[in-house]
Amino acid sequence: MARVSLKSFLLWCATFLLALLAAMFLSARTGSVGMSLSQFLGILFGDKTDRSLYEIVWLVRIPRVYLSALVGGALAIAGAVFQSLLRNPLAEPFVLGVSSGASFGAIASSFLLWYGWATPQAMVYLRPAAAFGGALATISIVYAMAGAVRGISSNRLLLAGVVISSFLYSINIFLLTFLRQADVQSVFFWIIGDLSQPTRGMGVVVAAVFIGFFALLLQARELNLLAVSEQDADALGVAVGRVKLTIYLSASLMTGVVVSVSGSIGYVGLLVPHMVRFAVGSDHRLILPACLFGGAIFTMIADTAARTLMSPLELPVGVVTAVVGAPFFIYLLRRRSR
Repeated sequence: MARVSLKSFLLWCATFLLALLAAMFLSARTGSVGMSLSQFLGILFGDKTDRSLYEIVWLVRIPRVYLSALVGGALAIAGAVFQSLLRNPLAEPFVLGVSSGASFGAIASSFLLWYGWATPQAMVYLRPAAAFGGALATISIVYAMAGAVRGISSNRLLLAGVVISSFLYSINIFLLTFLRQADVQSVFFWIIGDLSQPTRGMGVVVAAVFIGFFALLLQARELNLLAVSEQDADALGVAVGRVKLTIYLSASLMTGVVVSVSGSIGYVGLLVPHMVRFAVGSDHRLILPACLFGGAIFTMIADTAARTLMSPLELPVGVVTAVVGAPFFIYLLRRRSR
């Protein structure tokens, strides 16, 4: 594979960064409460003349913009590495059941708080950890069901992921029956994929996402070889077992921690990596940073649409991503079958 020059890498990063900043600006300005461009710019630079608008921008919209960027970037990267490692263009955290497994772990851990067995301070660490455990356990089960010992079959892998995802989704809905009626709607929205709920301990989530991202970036060259063939990678000196374990752990960590704060947002990890490969090619040294930016932009736009399409009502962002991503999934499935 051709070597990526530093100039090319920096050029692509600058392009995606500018696009991300533009999306952040538009998303923070757009909402059910309108404001002029001059008002918005004044608020960004500290104008507190209209206190209500100031709080809407700085306490509601901007934190949500940051959260959507973090969640989208993490899911897109996880989808890209799952597709390459499993050599299946349909693989992504939602379809493989990893997001549902993370949701199950997060909900199970939340029972500790709901029944008074853990403090809110402890849940800052327990909930992401449980979501990570659920994500890792799910991808392990899916991989085993697909026939890892006898040789992976892409069709079995996809089928196993869909089955496990449906099963865990049903379990998650069942767990809702034990909640107080007042909590059901918010948790149900969270399961679908929602960025409107205030979160605590975002520092833990941010740290985990970037640890996973840099761990994957260090394996980008090896991932390029594994995407072609495990046998070829092994012949070229790649420690296949160690690299695969690192990739599975890193992708599951990123998926788990963001699902713990956003719920199961589908199809970001399916759609964005294909768009990125179309733009930058197949080298993961470019794909991974591009997915970080591209996933952030896509999720930010989807969340802005969720906030405004039926204003003053608000849709879960997972509904918007599913409307966009499901037809693309069908298209990929039909193309693969041909």
